[in-house]
Amino acid sequence: MSQAMEAVRPFERPAVFRQPGSFLYADNCRALQDAARRGEVDLTAWTRGSYPGQSLGEGVPGICTVGSWDARTPQTWGLARHCNEGVKLAYVARGSLALDVDGERFEVAQGQFMTIRPWQLHAIGDPHVGPNRLIWTILDVGVRRPNESWHVPDWLIFSRGEAEELARLLTQNDRPVWDAGTDCAQAFEALPRILAGRTPQEGETRLKVALNALFLSVLERIRDHAPTLDPVLSTSQHTVDVFLRRLAFSLSHGWTLDTMAQECGLSRTQFAGYCRRLTNMTPMQYLQHLRLEEAMRLLRGAEMRSVTDIAFACGFNSSQYFANAFRRRFGHPPKSELATRAGVKVAAAM
Repeated sequence: MSQAMEAVRPFERPAVFRQPGSFLYADNCRALQDAARRGEVDLTAWTRGSYPGQSLGEGVPGICTVGSWDARTPQTWGLARHCNEGVKLAYVARGSLALDVDGERFEVAQGQFMTIRPWQLHAIGDPHVGPNRLIWTILDVGVRRPNESWHVPDWLIFSRGEAEELARLLTQNDRPVWDAGTDCAQAFEALPRILAGRTPQEGETRLKVALNALFLSVLERIRDHAPTLDPVLSTSQHTVDVFLRRLAFSLSHGWTLDTMAQECGLSRTQFAGYCRRLTNMTPMQYLQHLRLEEAMRLLRGAEMRSVTDIAFACGFNSSQYFANAFRRRFGHPPKSELATRAGVKVAAAM
């Protein structure tokens, strides 16, 4: 690989499902932490990893974070597009909250809760958070992909049937917003009362009891809504579908057929078969299609960038290979797009 390529591509490779340190799991809680330090929002949380709050230490294994924020005025921050390592449950106790899930926008009103799966790319705020009170928890059940089996921690005392039902309800429908009802709302509201004035060590038992009540209430509430389940959503094909939709966000990564298949936990043959079924292209053809579409978008964009810069940004190993592929796809070289845009700007300035 050329030195120019090394300079353009980040050292940390983005990943869709496997790496919590990838761009989909970016630490975007810093703005929330900064706002809390400035006194603009009240934040109370027990956490592990990079989530803000008091450390849970060894307590309540599987919980990534549990907490609440109280924003009494319009904020200057939001949670940018990201995925979580676990299933996120979050309840709007007051106010409302803008939510984007895989490109679809929702307004979560007071008395509603959201369920976000680990593979769902989501953002909170439009782009900033308004006045609201949010209560949440994130439970890591050992999955990153839709087709994986859940593993609930021992402290969650669900029967095997209940655990399987909750997994089925949350993987075979992708609805993110639900009306909480009285019991579920009370179960969410119990969480910040346990966190207030206690350390994680002092409140661990109370928290486990409250979380059991919460997850049972969520199970019963979703069951009451009787969502239409689609078994396809928990299949390997859906995993590949999610991956292919995310591929556009990581075009500079040096993807191969092997690494794409590994990302989805499938063999090369399985992955290629699902890809062809979904796109009518081989994986590498589809990757090239996305890279060329992105290159055209950048060439026509407002920012003036060189053809070489755009080629590397879109994952091409050389500007010459990019130029040849671009000409075959669009019938003209990429430089002509820059020349056309420059001519339009000159005409507009006259």
